[in-house]
Amino acid sequence: MPNLFALNAPAGSGGPAALSGLRSAAPVSGALHVERRLLSACAAIEAQWSDLAERAVEPNPFFEPGFALPAAQHLVSFRDASVLLVWQGKPGTGRLLGFIPVLRNRRLFGSDAVTGWHDSRLGSAAPLIDRDETGRVLDAVLGMRGAWGSSAVSSLLLPGVDREGQLARTVLKQAAAMGWVAALGAQSPPPAPPAEGGPDLAALRHGLSRHGELALVEAGSRQELRDIVEMLLALEASGPLARAGAATLQDIRETAFLRAMTRSLARTRQCRASLLTLDGQPVAGAIMLGKGRRRWLYATAQDERFASFAPLAQLLAQSRRRSHLHELIGEIAGPHAVTERLALGELRLLPQSRRGRRPDGRGALSPPRRAAAAG
Repeated sequence: MPNLFALNAPAGSGGPAALSGLRSAAPVSGALHVERRLLSACAAIEAQWSDLAERAVEPNPFFEPGFALPAAQHLVSFRDASVLLVWQGKPGTGRLLGFIPVLRNRRLFGSDAVTGWHDSRLGSAAPLIDRDETGRVLDAVLGMRGAWGSSAVSSLLLPGVDREGQLARTVLKQAAAMGWVAALGAQSPPPAPPAEGGPDLAALRHGLSRHGELALVEAGSRQELRDIVEMLLALEASGPLARAGAATLQDIRETAFLRAMTRSLARTRQCRASLLTLDGQPVAGAIMLGKGRRRWLYATAQDERFASFAPLAQLLAQSRRRSHLHELIGEIAGPHAVTERLALGELRLLPQSRRGRRPDGRGALSPPRRAAAAG
């Protein structure tokens, strides 16, 4: 059963009013309710969740229903993930303003710090927060009753956030007006500059074309997407990852997740799959997530017999031009700069009234966890 464990004061009763003038849209009225659910239990609110994703200050396909629900169903690491849901109105039927996956706090003693949830499969861990209510949503989380009985949350840490993204910029801009101490630390090194030298892709394409006719194949229907995904899986399973026991087809759960996730995101046009073929046989394949002019590279494979011709880089360069992409986020082997890498950071917030506590929450011990919370 969902766990409703925090209720903020009505709008206009304190901190949220400090946001006046920082939003272009009229604020919602009434109390904000913070609810905790397991990610796997969020299928019941898929409509509200999808609507929030369209209004998010920073879009993130990895926390949309099409990705997160198949992950909770098939992947062990996602199964126990919890989510903080911030509602305007009654939880479950009101308007959803915040979707913040978090780690579960299992400590008997320590601060009630809330830590955002991250996984290696996620290109971004930015939570989904209504673009016009960012300050109120985060203030509701910081002001809620702690999960283990303390009076309030001591801090909020969001890892895996784009340091140049809209969420980070908005929070840092609003921090002082909302009465927060905000810090954005580096979590990953900055993107490396493009490599120089070596043959260009045009020359490599010409060399590869001597072995047969080249063609770019992109999915135009759900059936074509399913077919391309299966061919990509087979291509990956014929290469070095399979010899190392790490190919997707060698893991039943990963295979089931990939198939379900790509089909689910394709329904909202947030999944693209493409192949580069040589005389009709695939020599490279890619799955990209997201929409608009930014996409994330989620899965790739190439025929190692033709690796010297960089068929994957050729495929991505052609797909990027055809889709008019501004950014393609990911990493591939080789010197060809056809993708970008985000500089991820850790965004930390704490109320100024708790400035005396260390940012990691070690300034004091919270009361022992209530026995009833053990369930």
